[in-house]
Amino acid sequence: MPDAPSARPRVLAIGPYERDNVGDLLFLLVTERYLADAEVIATAPFASDMTELLDRRVEAYGSRLRDDDVDAIWSMGGEIGGTTMESAFRMSMPQPLRQRFNTATHAEQQRMLAEAVDHAPIVAPYIPNPAAFERNAGAVTIVNSAGLGGLRGRPWHVRHELLEALRSADAVSVRDPIASAYLTDMAVEHTLVPDVVHALGAVDPHPYDPDSDVVVVQSSVSILRDLGHEALAKALVTSKHLDGMTIRFVMAGTVPSTDSLAAYEQVADHIARLDPARSVELRTERRPADIVEQLRTARVVIGTSLHVRIISAAYQVPRLTFTRVKPTRYAKHWDPHMPFDVGLADLEASIGRALEIGDRDEVVEASAELTRRADANARELADLVRGAASRPAAEVEQLAARRRAIYEPILAERLACAPDEAKLHARIDQATAEAAALRAELDATRRQLDDARARRPIARARRVAGRAKRRLTS
Repeated sequence: MPDAPSARPRVLAIGPYERDNVGDLLFLLVTERYLADAEVIATAPFASDMTELLDRRVEAYGSRLRDDDVDAIWSMGGEIGGTTMESAFRMSMPQPLRQRFNTATHAEQQRMLAEAVDHAPIVAPYIPNPAAFERNAGAVTIVNSAGLGGLRGRPWHVRHELLEALRSADAVSVRDPIASAYLTDMAVEHTLVPDVVHALGAVDPHPYDPDSDVVVVQSSVSILRDLGHEALAKALVTSKHLDGMTIRFVMAGTVPSTDSLAAYEQVADHIARLDPARSVELRTERRPADIVEQLRTARVVIGTSLHVRIISAAYQVPRLTFTRVKPTRYAKHWDPHMPFDVGLADLEASIGRALEIGDRDEVVEASAELTRRADANARELADLVRGAASRPAAEVEQLAARRRAIYEPILAERLACAPDEAKLHARIDQATAEAAALRAELDATRRQLDDARARRPIARARRVAGRAKRRLTS
C-alpha cells in the first residue's frame, strides 16, 4: 500500500463486466453512483473492450492488484461463488477461442487461462484473495450482492481459500437466504440484503406509467425452446389482458445460453401470422441504460431473467417470471407478491394477477422497501470505502500481515497438491482421448454395417433377377 494514500480513494471494482449481461453491468453502473468521489477502476478476470456498452475498456484485475496500489477492492455480481475460471472463460470469450478451449487438454486449458489473466494468482474469477497480492493485501475488501451458495460445490482447496478470504473481508452482503445460511454455517460474518440493482429506483427514479401500451417479453434461449416459439406467440396474441398492446422483445444478455435475437424473430414471425395487425418491437440496443428504459416504460414485464424482474421492481412495473430456479428462489424471499414460477398454462392468469395487484399499497410499498434497503446498504459500503484512503499505514500493514498468515499455508498446500492433480488430469485427458477414439471406431463400424445392410437387398434382387432371366431363356 502507498505510504501516503490519496484523499480520493482508489477502488478496484471487480465483476463480470467483460461480457454483455445487463444485470452484471448494472452492478458496476449503480455502484459507481455511490462512489462519485472515488476513482473507480472497472475490472474483470479477463480484459475486454466494453466501449460500446460502458464507454471504457475493462481491465484485468490480476495485473492491477499485482502492479498498482488500490485502497479498496469491491467485488459484486450474481452467482460468483460457484463460477469457475473455466466457466467464466467460456462465457467471456469469442466462439473460436471458446471452441479451442473446449477441445484442449487440461494442461492446455490451464495455460490458456494463465495467459488470459496475465499469470495472476487467481483461483476464483470474481472473488480475489487480497493476500495473494503483496501490494494490496491490506486493502479494504467488500463483496456485495453476491450469490455464494455455489461455494459448497467447489473443490476443497478453492472453497477453503475463498471462505478464509470472505472471513477477512471488511463487509460481505449476499442476496439470497441459501447463501446466507451457508455463510452462517461457515462462520462468515455477512448481511442479507436485496440486490443492489433495486437501488436504481433511488439513484435514477422514474414514475410508473399505468397507461403504457407495451408488454415486454424476455426469455433465455433454453426456456423459450421449452415453451415453444409458436405456443408463446399464441399465448401472447390471444391474451385478453394484452389486447392491443405492442409486444416488445428485449434481450437481457448476449453471452452464450442467454437470449437470442434469432429466437425472438421466430416468435415474432408466428405473431405476424396469427395477428398481422399486432405491433411488435425487436429491440437490439445493448447499453444498460437503454435496456432499463425499455423495461421501465412497459405496462407489464414477462421474463426469465432475475435482473429483468429486479429492474421492473425498482420502477414498480407489474412483472411475472417464468419457471427458473434463481428468480424463483429470489422472488420467494424478496418479491413474493408478483407472480413467479409461471408456466405457459398459467400465463394469462398471471398477467391478470400482476396487473390487478400492481397498484395496491402493500405491493407498491414492498417494492419501495427493496429499493430503500438496497440504497441504504450501498451507502453504508460506500462510507466504508471513503475511509479506506485515510487509514494509518500501520493499520493497513497489520491487516495485510493477518491475511498473509492465513493465506500462506493454504497456498503451500495447494502447491504441494499441484503435481498429483496435474497427473490425475493427464490420466483423465488420456482416458477421454481413448474413449473418443473408441467412439469414432464404433461409429465407423456402424456406418459400415449400415452400408452392408443397404447393399444386401440390392444383391438379393440381382440374384433373383438373374435366376428369372435364366428361366426365361432356357
